[in-house]
Amino acid sequence: MVQDVFSLHNIVGRDETAFPFSIKDYQKYVFGDDRLAHRLGTDLARAFIPTISNPTDDFAVAVLSEKVPTATHSLRNHFVAYLNRHLIANNATPALKIDFHDAGVNAHARNGPDCKKKGSYHIDVERLGSRTLIVLAEIRTSQDREDRIRSSFGERGITTVFAYLASLSGSATTAAISSFLSQVVSPSMRDIEDIAHATKFVMNECFVQFVLGREYAEFCKFIRRQDDYFARELLDHAIGGHYYNNEDYEHNVKFLIWETEARESV
Repeated sequence: MVQDVFSLHNIVGRDETAFPFSIKDYQKYVFGDDRLAHRLGTDLARAFIPTISNPTDDFAVAVLSEKVPTATHSLRNHFVAYLNRHLIANNATPALKIDFHDAGVNAHARNGPDCKKKGSYHIDVERLGSRTLIVLAEIRTSQDREDRIRSSFGERGITTVFAYLASLSGSATTAAISSFLSQVVSPSMRDIEDIAHATKFVMNECFVQFVLGREYAEFCKFIRRQDDYFARELLDHAIGGHYYNNEDYEHNVKFLIWETEARESV
């Protein structure tokens, strides 16, 4: 067994300086800098491993997944890579990567609010097997989501533990870090372009939403400065994430389609 909830850092007090990461570093992580994902994921795994009482236990590491990969998927890649070195050194099976989904989103639309209250989550139980499930996330602000996940998976006999980069504790409140997080999710286009041009860049949901949500003229200029591979990858995510059906993004997606087709016709 391992402890039910593990956090690499605890955020205490009401000052944003208590946040354990710099704004720039965390912003780079959120928008796809894989070097930061490597550092954070490795640090989390290194600290988590001593909580494992039986080194031969079987584990799966899960993240909540939608249509486009998130920064948490990159965090998971590096967490699992480090964890697996420990596991095989103890003759254990490498951890499985698995995603889970909020089944209540669609059920709520079909069946009303009572269905959503159950907090139903879907995971491939057959693939998971008897492994202990480690749910990975960045910041723990309350245990409400944990309770819903435990309730949903507990009905299927799944043992679930949680691992976070940081959690609020003591006198800290969600409002205490709201200023910090609002700065993290409000980069400039120069910041975004620097991240995209970094040696280790993994396009993710936050990046896609931010770029597709720019004002039309700014978006067009940005795309014209990027290479063909970048434009195709952004378009793939725009389609895979159904952004073309969203009125907040569809105008920019139409330009992206036109631009990509124009480049490929040359």
